[in-house]
Amino acid sequence: MKLTTAPEPDGRIGAMLSVEGLTVTFPALGSRVIDDINFTIEKGKTIGLVGESGSGKSMTSLAIMGLLPEGAAVEGSVSYWGEQLLGNPDSAMRRLRGDRIAMIFQDPLSSLNPYFTVGFQIAEAYRTHRGGSRRQARGVAVEAMRQVRIPDAERRVDHYPHQFSGGMRQRVMIAMALVCQPDLIIADEPTTALDVTVQAQILTLMSDLQDSTGAGMLFITHDLAVVSDVADSIVVMQRGKTVEQGTAEAIFSWPESDYTRALLAATPRLDDIVDLPEPLRGTR
Repeated sequence: MKLTTAPEPDGRIGAMLSVEGLTVTFPALGSRVIDDINFTIEKGKTIGLVGESGSGKSMTSLAIMGLLPEGAAVEGSVSYWGEQLLGNPDSAMRRLRGDRIAMIFQDPLSSLNPYFTVGFQIAEAYRTHRGGSRRQARGVAVEAMRQVRIPDAERRVDHYPHQFSGGMRQRVMIAMALVCQPDLIIADEPTTALDVTVQAQILTLMSDLQDSTGAGMLFITHDLAVVSDVADSIVVMQRGKTVEQGTAEAIFSWPESDYTRALLAATPRLDDIVDLPEPLRGTR
């Protein structure tokens, strides 16, 4: 199986994903967690959804995927190639999830089932939406693991999640997300638990795979330094609301809101002036 360009559904034009006036409340709690969020994702483009913990980023992704907790009330519009997703029956959403719209979660160890090999889990994701024999699906899983640059994929396909490092488990999650060649990838903090070296490798991998498949991506993170490497446009969220949005260049070069400027100021820089001990001064 080779990851190829995601086909556009016949007869559908315009934005791949369009979110308009998305609002999520929990009436029983008297709480509004998402308030009038708007953005679009074009084919092959990446939107960065940025904000501190509790800003509503992940809740936005769950609303798009139809995975909100019980008791949530949703208003607005979420359309995929012009087809309205909000209000779709769960059976219809299950056909989309993992097939045309895939999600990569931030904690692969808790997302992967420890009782099954990674190859079995990737193969099952494929068979659920594409069918085929177990032998064929296993071959697809091996190829998907090769595509995400897991060494010795033919052997490691039979290993369990605990036998992989954090970075390799994240590669397994990416393979599982991409195995059905989705149009849209939602990546929810996919590099948070990784060290900076592995983080850079995963970001490069995701960018390369996106270039080869043409998929759109919603990249969710609290880290502006991370999103600067992957996003074409950025939506900055605070307390469930959009405080600023625009191109990545505009957000980083000319931020308009105090909150965005505070996020940028909190991003570590190698050229920051710090109070180094005397023996280390002059070594930067």
